[in-house]
Amino acid sequence: MFRKSATIGAGLALIALLAAFAPTTVFGASSDPTAVLTPHTINVSIWQAALIALGYYLANSPWLFGLAFFTLYRPLVAGFFVGLILGDPAQGTLIGAAINIPYLGFISAGGTLPADAGLAGWVGTTVALASGLDPTKAIPIAFGLGMLGTVIFYSRMALDSVFAHWVDARAEKADISGVAFMNVVPGQLFLFAVSFVPVFLLALNGPAAVQDVLNRLPLWAVNGLVIAGGILPAIGIALNMRFIFRGAAIPYFFIGFILMTATHQSMSLVVIAALGLALAYLHLTFVRPSAIPAAVGTALAAAPEPAAVSAGPAPELRVRLTRGDLIRSWVLWTFFAHANYSYERLQGTGFAHAMTPIIRRLYTTPDEIRAALKRHLVFFNTEPNFGNVVHGTIIAMEEQRANGAPIDDDAINSVKSGLMGPMAGIGDTLSQSTITPILLALGIGIAGGSASGSVVPQLTGTTGNPLGAILYMVLVSIVIVAIGYTAWMQGYARGKSFVTDILRSGAIDRVLIGAGVLGNMVLGALAAKFVVVNLAPTVTIAGAQLNLQAAIIDPLFPGALGLGLVVMTWWLLRRISPLALLTIYLVFAILAAYPFFGPGQKDSGDYSYGACTSSLLHQYSPCGAPPASTPTPAATPAATP
Repeated sequence: MFRKSATIGAGLALIALLAAFAPTTVFGASSDPTAVLTPHTINVSIWQAALIALGYYLANSPWLFGLAFFTLYRPLVAGFFVGLILGDPAQGTLIGAAINIPYLGFISAGGTLPADAGLAGWVGTTVALASGLDPTKAIPIAFGLGMLGTVIFYSRMALDSVFAHWVDARAEKADISGVAFMNVVPGQLFLFAVSFVPVFLLALNGPAAVQDVLNRLPLWAVNGLVIAGGILPAIGIALNMRFIFRGAAIPYFFIGFILMTATHQSMSLVVIAALGLALAYLHLTFVRPSAIPAAVGTALAAAPEPAAVSAGPAPELRVRLTRGDLIRSWVLWTFFAHANYSYERLQGTGFAHAMTPIIRRLYTTPDEIRAALKRHLVFFNTEPNFGNVVHGTIIAMEEQRANGAPIDDDAINSVKSGLMGPMAGIGDTLSQSTITPILLALGIGIAGGSASGSVVPQLTGTTGNPLGAILYMVLVSIVIVAIGYTAWMQGYARGKSFVTDILRSGAIDRVLIGAGVLGNMVLGALAAKFVVVNLAPTVTIAGAQLNLQAAIIDPLFPGALGLGLVVMTWWLLRRISPLALLTIYLVFAILAAYPFFGPGQKDSGDYSYGACTSSLLHQYSPCGAPPASTPTPAATPAATP
């Protein structure tokens, strides 16, 4: 599977690089700016392209205290910064918000990446903003870029496995500093090379190439891209529904949809979120959460209690860890957990790096240091914030071991392997599938844009609101850092019992239920605001034109087609992969824009295509004669004195 993906990805990467260097060769389009019918709104300079490429690298790097994945990696935030670099942060935010909607439900877990939202955001916004494209056209273009971005991810994961063995070599020499160096430097140098260079070239040359291609496409094909922009958000919304669209929380999705539709999309998502919080409180008051999930309970039971591995009373601590040791270890993990993320170890080298302050404090001889480094270089993977409970517990065990407790390597590894799975499940569900999408939805709502009733569905608004991206960044950073620090310290203080007690108390379930109520409300509102489906075919009865959607569906239930598409997509995603469904929807949208019937079949660029809606999916518009052309007035000879 990986070889096939790598082969396809390598081909896509080659095409992208050729397009960046020579758009004429790849697309058959002229690279002469004078040949482009739609002029650039912004010319991307070399230094602007370099800043955009640096932003994409930082979105994948460890240098932002573990927050890059939650901030710069998201198209909403990437759009804001691209707009800032190119001189139009408001429009950049609006485009980034549009691109982010299909990625609401995409998560990266266990070394997998369905699509690269970061590349879609940074390069997609650059292309759209510099080319003067409306946000809806940017969505399908950005999705193609997101697929291309997986090449970078797969390449990094493969080569980082080699760097993991370099870390092993330093551990064998009991070189604590060498382990830290090898976890960070080689992987980041490679990541910079494979992320900065292609994005720099695409940002510099991509807008002209995309403009040339779009200007050579027939009108119906360009409209197909716009129609796809109204359909593809259903995939992102439905992906997130997989985690929260269940049980007693389902009706709240429809409540959010109806509220947004009934107010003609004028209700703020912030207001809907506030209403969702109030309803979540009422819901939790009357609904009793379930007990600890059986699967999680079984996994936790398999791991021994840290205190139970020693016989007799706990030994007196002769070597004690300081609070500074704990904080330094947490900071190193938060920064560098994924600095050398590889298929072979995943977060293994990052775990060992985070343990270096602990090992320095507890062990003095080379043999002790070597053994400690090697036992923490094994495979490890969990959610990097909620999963900090695992680190805190292991640090407590190491402290006991250094003071004479009979805790061997098997005991430590069994606790790590027993806890990392359940904490990954809990953490990914809460952080990637609940907290982040809800905060992103609020940010997107503040950023602006809604489905319009124009002939071609598009996101309206001359400018977006950068406050949406800024507020999201602040909120998600505070939440993620607070969770990581609390889990780390509580793991050290209370170990596995902290996790078990919380699960048995039902606190996690109450959070999930409350978040499900709020999330469904917001997702329903997003579906009403951004998912656009328009049926174009009309019939003539007794001389009157009858459009099924305009005459029957919308008067009975406005937005019913969009709602039906979202629910159908949610059902299909249980049977079809997201990428396969994406391809199906994209192809269908473009084909549905072709003028199969009615006027405009011969020349899809004439007026009748827009006036008589001769395609399958298109905003309804009555047929009529084209507007009379205004004759050019003849030149009036100058009056003679």
